[in-house]
Amino acid sequence: MTINYPVGKVEVLLGWVCNQNCIFCSVGHKLKDSKKIKKFSQVKKDIAKAKDTGTNVISFSGGEPTIIPYLVDAIRYAQSVGFENIEIQTNGRMFSYENYAKNVLDAGANRFLFSIHGNTPELHDFLVRSKGSFQQSLQGLRNINKFKNGKVDLRTSTVITKLNYKVLPEIVKLLLMYDVKTFHTGPVIIDGHAYTNKKIIVAKMSDIAPSIHRTIDDVWRAGRDIWVYSMPYCLMHGYEKTIAEFGNMDTVLYAPDFTASIQEHRHADRTKEESCETCKYNDICLGVWTKYINLFSFDEFKPC
Repeated sequence: MTINYPVGKVEVLLGWVCNQNCIFCSVGHKLKDSKKIKKFSQVKKDIAKAKDTGTNVISFSGGEPTIIPYLVDAIRYAQSVGFENIEIQTNGRMFSYENYAKNVLDAGANRFLFSIHGNTPELHDFLVRSKGSFQQSLQGLRNINKFKNGKVDLRTSTVITKLNYKVLPEIVKLLLMYDVKTFHTGPVIIDGHAYTNKKIIVAKMSDIAPSIHRTIDDVWRAGRDIWVYSMPYCLMHGYEKTIAEFGNMDTVLYAPDFTASIQEHRHADRTKEESCETCKYNDICLGVWTKYINLFSFDEFKPC
């Protein structure tokens, strides 16, 4: 793999296992078929290799990293080799247990990315196909705030689907109550479970754009940050600076069965049409996911 951008973060994926079964999960097929978990000895090698990239940010992900028994040890090891920012990408359910939340914080984790996909138990639990998960995740947010013993960067991620896009502003308003500093959101990526369920969960980008805009306005009024993924510039007029894909830093992913550059992945499998060449954003816009165009068309996208 050739890395053409400075590395801003290394993500160490601990295993293809999860305690949820999200209807929109883009790697759901891997969770079902491989069930592969890295050995801790391999994770230590990944952490050492990550340090050699020059980044001070490491992230542990999955699947769901909090159900991997050695996560706390991995955090301690990352801190011991000098990582200043240690992130956990999580659905947050394990943090509903106070002792677990305290152990992870004490080990050195100081950045958390919680996945929250609804503003009610009924909606969130349906999307993640796990009853009780909404209340557990919110309790996890409470516990991180309760036991944080220094500067902690609390973030959330919301996948936008046909079933939740209309309440995206309500989801964010709820999460602002939990001292979330940065929000990450974007339309579902049509792979894995999302591909299987595409007819019921994939919304047209032109339909979700107004809800995204209202959400951004709310976040900005609250003095917080937001990043939007996978939306083309022509649907983000006035909100272009929130588009996450265009940047000069890369995230490198160490998975159990591959290594990847997220920046390269963002540039792959996108498509444009001839009219895009006349758009003022053509040089920086990555286009639209090909699988999305196969499901809908280019008709909703107009060059600026």
